[in-house]
Amino acid sequence: MESGSTAGIASTYLLLVLDAWQDLGMTAEQRQDFLLQHALEEKQLQQPVSRVPLQVLNSLLNEALLAHNPFALAECIGARMKLSMHGYIGFAAMTAQHVAQALQIAEKYVPLRIDHVWLRLERQGDLCHLFVEDHLNLHPLREALLLALVYGFYRMGEMATGKRMFARVDLDFPEPPGLKAMAEATAGALRFQQPCNRFIFQAHYLQYPLLMADPVSCRLAVEHCEKEFQQRVRPSGWMERICARVDEVLSVEQRILALEEVAAQLHLSTRTLKRRLAEHQTTWTLLVESARKRRAALLLEEPSCRIEQVAEQLGYADVANFTRAFKRWTGQTPSAFRSQLR
Repeated sequence: MESGSTAGIASTYLLLVLDAWQDLGMTAEQRQDFLLQHALEEKQLQQPVSRVPLQVLNSLLNEALLAHNPFALAECIGARMKLSMHGYIGFAAMTAQHVAQALQIAEKYVPLRIDHVWLRLERQGDLCHLFVEDHLNLHPLREALLLALVYGFYRMGEMATGKRMFARVDLDFPEPPGLKAMAEATAGALRFQQPCNRFIFQAHYLQYPLLMADPVSCRLAVEHCEKEFQQRVRPSGWMERICARVDEVLSVEQRILALEEVAAQLHLSTRTLKRRLAEHQTTWTLLVESARKRRAALLLEEPSCRIEQVAEQLGYADVANFTRAFKRWTGQTPSAFRSQLR
């Protein structure tokens, strides 16, 4: 089980992958061999607060994907995903009054279920952008997790509201093979090699009531989440605060926040801050680049915002530098990306 500073994930997700692989033909012997190899027991994994290192889940995915279509497993995982499997967070979201409250709960408490992953909801006019931010450098874990989230988003949204929710989904990696079922589930709104990972949907979805809304049950579940949040996440919450501050300065002041500024605010030396970022599998350069990607995606959605203005607001010296960076992120120019939106 997880110990120390090892990045971890709720063990229910490991069980989810095991069950999904079993649907695809994994034998009982293979399942038991994997658990023995990593000194795990089914009873341990079923405990509500049990966690396993991310590397263990990545190892399982590597084994499963050797035997199956590279991302058929992600579809199977997404199809099995239910709100209830997310523990108290899922229960709180299920019993929320409406979609907006459910997303607020998910946005705050997702770090309880998996390290180095955050949700961030931004509203822009009639559209909402639910960003999925991560610092996961494990493959195929990262891609499989994001694809499972896509499939699960549609399924869980429909189960919670009783209505089909349509969203455009952007993912920042190349399109893998074998995604027919997922393309059908998302009504063809899945786009790859994008600046960032996000769900884009109509803002009126936020007011959809949930079928199992129960204020008392929701409050009790949130109280349990908050206690765990204070114990587990608060000591390292500085990471989320840094990301939020970088985004705020970029969008409001239209400048890049300096590493030295953040270090001073945290009463740390720049060397110590760099070391802590490395412990979270990231660097200051990557944090700034991630913020620029998210902001670029939002600004390019606005037809009235010229590309020259986008470059300026992102802190680039000129359009040429912005274009080179955007092409490195997505394989296409800002103009080509914008033409896809029409």
